[in-house]
Amino acid sequence: MRPLQITIGFVLLTVLLLVWAHILRSRWTKPSKLRSVLMKGSVTVSTVICLFLLLEIVFYSSFAITDGSGFTLASRRWSEKYWHPINSLGYRDVEHPPAEFQNKQVIFIVGDSFAAGYGINQIENRFSNILQRNLGEEYLVVNVAQSNWGTAQEYKAILSYPYPPKKIVLSYYLNDIHRVAAKAGLIRPGLIEYPHNPVLRFSINRSYFLNFVYWRLYRFQNKATIENFWERLKLSYADPNVWAAHEAELEQIVTYTRNQGIDLTVVVFPHLTAVKDSAPITSKVTEFFERNKVRVLNLQPMLEGRDPATMIVNSLDPHPNEALNREVAELLTRMMQTAP
Repeated sequence: MRPLQITIGFVLLTVLLLVWAHILRSRWTKPSKLRSVLMKGSVTVSTVICLFLLLEIVFYSSFAITDGSGFTLASRRWSEKYWHPINSLGYRDVEHPPAEFQNKQVIFIVGDSFAAGYGINQIENRFSNILQRNLGEEYLVVNVAQSNWGTAQEYKAILSYPYPPKKIVLSYYLNDIHRVAAKAGLIRPGLIEYPHNPVLRFSINRSYFLNFVYWRLYRFQNKATIENFWERLKLSYADPNVWAAHEAELEQIVTYTRNQGIDLTVVVFPHLTAVKDSAPITSKVTEFFERNKVRVLNLQPMLEGRDPATMIVNSLDPHPNEALNREVAELLTRMMQTAP
């Protein structure tokens, strides 16, 4: 049963209670303690339901926001409103007919949710789309990105795309090592645990208001667990076996682009709420690509010292906001225009 169906059910229940109260008032005119209790009870319950319905309407209509992981009703509501267009290949991008790939400098923007624009309401405000506008009609910028992808999935997407690019911009975020680390047991599969109580679980999955309140409280009470994920991520990069396995994934992309004569540029995003703390990781990734003669835009030094609130989508979602997307697009534009 969906949230809308639950809301309709509450509306019908409220109407029935109000009708019942009216019947009690008009038909049962003889004063009695039972009549008084039933009257007050009906009005009280109706008032509570009406208040709850009002909150549901407010949270449904006004709280379509991302949470970074996509598990809340508010984030699903955001996806319903903004996660489009979806082309025939399944990417959040416009349809690119074959004719567009002829006689143009084709650039792939490859990555995960950072490149796909999670939290960005309109795709026109993603760095890939801004890059397209900046470079003009001589270029075709194609978005090849999906949320939750790791490096292995990105490599497969490059190989499976029906048209080859001239250039690739690989958007690298620090959780790209996640799948390799999970196989090694350094990171457990999920950070979020749904309540075991079936009534509570049913309620928060079907009420926008209760869902919002519950997950806010959950985040507050489980700060240590969420912060532990970041610590585990850092340990993954420090583990020689995990890093070697991840290097092998990255080398696949480097080797493929080199053999195909594709110009590769890598944008390395730090953890936007812990930029300074990200330096050892971003430096390690940057050093790997530079050692392989790949052009790298490491954003960590540039973003260090900034207020995270000026860079992220919202307090629950640490993805880059529109302002940072514009900034990255401008930097990439200069790099693409000056590249050989």
